[in-house]
Parts: sequence; structure tokens; C-alpha cells
Amino acid sequence: MSIAGTPPMPPHVSGDAALRIAHADAEKAYRDLSGYRIVLALEPDGWHVDYQLKSATAVGGGPHYVIDAASGAIAKKRYEQ
Repeated sequence: MSIAGTPPMPPHVSGDAALRIAHADAEKAYRDLSGYRIVLALEPDGWHVDYQLKSATAVGGGPHYVIDAASGAIAKKRYEQ
């Protein structure tokens, strides 16, 4: 519940849209994303899109994003390579 007992507003940006936004940016930096598992979660600060390596023996990491659920803007991003 939000302030005054009203339910929180649903996000304006869908999970699919958040994935598309993050994926478009991630492809520019990483090109081939086939080695990553994508984890999507709606948190209070927006959609969290995390690219995690599929291989336990691989070195490095993937991009991590927070997509604003109201505007679709990339609020935060971090690259691990």
C-alpha cells in the first residue's frame, strides 16, 4: 500500500519494454549476449534487468540496469567485463 492506503500505481512501462530498452543498450557494449541469462524484477526504484553469465567458469560479468518504470529511461547502468 502507498500513502493514504491506496494501492501503488502499476508501472507505465511493461517488463517487455524494459527488456527491449536494456537489450538495445547492452548490444552496443557487448554485441553477443547469447552467453547471458536475463533476470527481470520490478523493484520500488524501477525495473531491474540483470545479465548473468550462463557459464560458471566464465570470467567477467554482464550489464546491469535499472529502467524507470514510469518513463522508460535508463536510471542506472553498470557494465562488468
